[in-house]
Amino acid sequence: MRRSSRGIIITASVLVICFCALLVMMFDYHGAREEAGVTYITKGTIDTGAANLVSAIYLNYRLFDTLFEILVFSVAVLGVRFYLAQQRGNEEEVTRIPESQVIRTSADLLFPPILLLGIYLVLFGHLSPGGGFSGGTVAGTGLLLCAVALGADVVGRRFHEPTLERFEWEILLAILLLALIPVLFGRLPFTDLLPRGRLGSLASGGSILIYNALIGVKVFIGTWVIIHYFVRHRGEI
Repeated sequence: MRRSSRGIIITASVLVICFCALLVMMFDYHGAREEAGVTYITKGTIDTGAANLVSAIYLNYRLFDTLFEILVFSVAVLGVRFYLAQQRGNEEEVTRIPESQVIRTSADLLFPPILLLGIYLVLFGHLSPGGGFSGGTVAGTGLLLCAVALGADVVGRRFHEPTLERFEWEILLAILLLALIPVLFGRLPFTDLLPRGRLGSLASGGSILIYNALIGVKVFIGTWVIIHYFVRHRGEI
């Protein structure tokens, strides 16, 4: 592992530990409130500026839950990467299936629309159904289609996988820092510092758009890393 990657992982680990310690110190549970759901429905759009109440809840009201989900996803990607890296040299010999022109043509035709759909779901996730998780996954399936048509190693070389892996950890740091930055301004963490904007516009929702974009890119990269490591371990698709 390169020194830069090791440094990023150590920094991310320290930040995660500090983040969890801050949550423990702030924890103050008074039991379930029956009126909580009513508040989300009646005031969600006004409080967050997001037309999609699902995004308003998991990227504003319940942002700390979402951050833990991101951490779980990151740990899963890290586990696949390191576990399969330890298994190198034990791969089974798999007969390569000749490339199909039908699949190659399908990949050429479908990858751009799939990628655009993923980007749309990410950018407009606070206005309509979608978001960073779903958009990143959709875009990742486009890379899976390219891997089937061209070969995972070819796609990996084109996307320069080491750079993507390092960028994935940098995005995780950016997401955690974005949630903690309000502390520097004398406010509680997870609060929104950006204006809500005009309801229905792309710039509405405060920081929700930024969170969706960061999560979308992270899920996109993480999905590809998992696919590629499985392919390297088992053989080409």
